[in-house]
Amino acid sequence: MKERIYDWFYTYPIQLVLLHLKSNLFLLFLWLISLLFATGKVGMKMGWIYLMLTPEYLGEVGFWSFAILGAAFCSFLVTWNITTYILHSPKFPFLASLQRPFTKFFMNNSLIPLTFLIIYLWKLVNFQWYYECWDAARIINNVVGFMFGFLTTLILTIIYFQFTNKDIFSFIKPDKEKPPNLSKTIIPGNRTLTMETIKSPNYSKVRSYLNESFRWRPVRDVSHYEEKYLLKVFRQNHVNAIVVQSVSIMVLIITGYMIENPYFRIPAGASWFIFLSVITSVAGVLSYWLHKWTTIFTIILLLIINTITKHDLIDPKNKAFGLIYDKEPAEYTYERMNEIHSAKNIKEDKKNTLHILNNWKEKTSKSLLRKKPKLIIIGTSGGGLRASFWTMQVIQQLDKATSGKFFEHTALITGASGGMIGAAYYRELVLRKKQNENINLLEEQYLEDTGKDLLNPVIFTVVSNDIFMPWGRFEENGQLYPKDRGYIFEWQMNQNMNHVLNKTIASYQKPEEDALIPMMFLAPSIVNDGRRLIISPQGVSYMATPPHGPQMKEIGSDAIDFRKLLEKQGADSLRFTTAIRANASFPYILPNVALPTEPRIELADAGFMDNMGLNSGFRFIHVFKDWIKENTSGVVFVVIRGSNPQDKPISERQGFIESAINPIRLMRRIVDVQDFEHDTYLSYSMEIFGEDFIDFIPFTYHEGKGSNRASMSLHLTRREKIDIINSFYLDSNQENLKYLKDVLR
Repeated sequence: MKERIYDWFYTYPIQLVLLHLKSNLFLLFLWLISLLFATGKVGMKMGWIYLMLTPEYLGEVGFWSFAILGAAFCSFLVTWNITTYILHSPKFPFLASLQRPFTKFFMNNSLIPLTFLIIYLWKLVNFQWYYECWDAARIINNVVGFMFGFLTTLILTIIYFQFTNKDIFSFIKPDKEKPPNLSKTIIPGNRTLTMETIKSPNYSKVRSYLNESFRWRPVRDVSHYEEKYLLKVFRQNHVNAIVVQSVSIMVLIITGYMIENPYFRIPAGASWFIFLSVITSVAGVLSYWLHKWTTIFTIILLLIINTITKHDLIDPKNKAFGLIYDKEPAEYTYERMNEIHSAKNIKEDKKNTLHILNNWKEKTSKSLLRKKPKLIIIGTSGGGLRASFWTMQVIQQLDKATSGKFFEHTALITGASGGMIGAAYYRELVLRKKQNENINLLEEQYLEDTGKDLLNPVIFTVVSNDIFMPWGRFEENGQLYPKDRGYIFEWQMNQNMNHVLNKTIASYQKPEEDALIPMMFLAPSIVNDGRRLIISPQGVSYMATPPHGPQMKEIGSDAIDFRKLLEKQGADSLRFTTAIRANASFPYILPNVALPTEPRIELADAGFMDNMGLNSGFRFIHVFKDWIKENTSGVVFVVIRGSNPQDKPISERQGFIESAINPIRLMRRIVDVQDFEHDTYLSYSMEIFGEDFIDFIPFTYHEGKGSNRASMSLHLTRREKIDIINSFYLDSNQENLKYLKDVLR
């Protein structure tokens, strides 16, 4: 028994795995992170699992999308084998004496990829059966598609290496005598292959290898061959590596340039594997040529890139589409802020907003027996497509249950990220209906539109375009803008929502003034100083500072009016979809939006400062409290939220490591902290207006029994959509619906 274990341990596949664990941790990490993505252990909330398990091509998840994914996976597998072959084959010179040495290395180096493939296929079947609710025939079709792409690429690779991968007998005429010491073991040693190391009696621990017939064969001693012939066998594969690497890079660049062409927009998961192919090749080249200098070289290279981009020698930053960047930038200083938020500007903006509120009152009072209507403010939270889909579901159902009174009584919409996408879409549909378009606001298709995939095109663009510093450009209003993942996000969102949001923010100025639709405040966070940028077609300088009396002369601005800051840079021409995107720019998934200011400021997700928009809502009612008290019968905050802090478990006792990372974990609780602040603001508001004057009605998404919470990604599975729809009918939400109906009577 001991002998069998001993023999098994010294087989080539096992020794290769041990060698990877010792020398190739970075390359192994690429397999590990892909496996963690595919199994949902990492990035589940952000939807990385969907890249692997529900790839889309031409808007469909099916045979061909999986075939492309399988082909890309095979390309990564081949590249990984080529790279490790170049790095480590000289440590196993017996390969040079074998026919088709790379093929044999490939087979013996398959334990790690094979383990990944088995786990992946098992997870694929399980996921599609449970989460997508697909039948067995469709799942089998997808698996067959994946294997078709994988095997087709593998066969083409084998054919290529059949003609390019030679053994030592292709370079010399071997002696007729049988090589001595065929069973002599050889041990890994120096990177540089020399006759001295080859002839070392303990050069390799490998005793046997697996051949193409899946039979075990003893290794051969090659010490009788000349070094130059052995090196020729191994060096020939450098050319193969260059070919594979070049093809991978060209595929990424071409597909990245053609991102608007649906036929070139391969599944994001496929782009991920091709990206890993490039990373593997580059890592192999650096490791082979630089040896121990690889780390320091990489650090220096990153510093050079940072310096180049910092001084705008190359400008990869995302821009706000519609703004002017080739003129003098706007001044972003404390002096300029004070000028923008002067008493004169605040007075003028308040006057214009009061005009809008009077129009709103006139509109709503017509349908009421009482003279004073309820003023509704919608606050909707972030959370990717989950929040967008949930927001549309709630607004549709509230409007249905109240015969349209709910949205007609809404004066202001605020919020963050995905929630504002759904709210903006419904608001636009209401506007078009009032402009005599044939629109049924309760049509299920509009709900489906808000749940259509955005993740695949965004991640595809990241790996095929953005990592190479996006060089594609498009022109709008005489300005050139980069085609990056921000661009493709807007492009796909317009596709999903029938291009109804493809307009400038200025196009909403008159409809808001006439109270045809509610006002909407988009408030992305300014990365540079933590302020909020209030984007609205109206003047909103009064939102920049907390309401204060004349005795408080020194009070800082925690927000800034977008239109006044960038008036000379074409603020009114800003794309509305860009404003929505800036409000939903979750780090790394979407790029920060750089504005034409000096110093340059960048915008990130509104959720960092005000995830449900309630800070904006509370400030608004405090600014106009006198008018609200006189002209309304109360304020109703309808909060559409994707989660509840009470749903999250309280941390249990922690060990040393958990305690050490507690400060970092606290940063992840930023939304929970905002909930506590909102409760404080609400209590202050009730004290000012009176408890009976303010109603706070939340509609919260709770996952159903036996269901996992829908992810906060830009992709939703069919089961997640069903779960979100059903959440509206849970007892807590139905009780709040009943209360809202009573309030609006």
